[in-house]
Amino acid sequence: MEQKLYICYTRNTEIMDLEARKYHFIQELFSIDRESIIDTLERVLKREKEEHQEISTEHKKELDNRLESYKNNPNDVLDWKDVKNDW
Repeated sequence: MEQKLYICYTRNTEIMDLEARKYHFIQELFSIDRESIIDTLERVLKREKEEHQEISTEHKKELDNRLESYKNNPNDVLDWKDVKNDW
């Protein structure tokens, strides 16, 4: 698939394709001299990544198995305090 870069100017606003916008954003990052701005950007990116993270089918099955096991044997559990003390 061939990618093309389109840039046009509309009312002093630059419109670019996603790849060009990413490149431009990276260039802007190099000019930031306040750590608080980088901290904020990292938090936003982390939150965005976490919101769109999906659980694999394999992990979903494992969670379902564990829930089913707990429903069938609710008393067959370990207390976190005990586990923590044993370590």
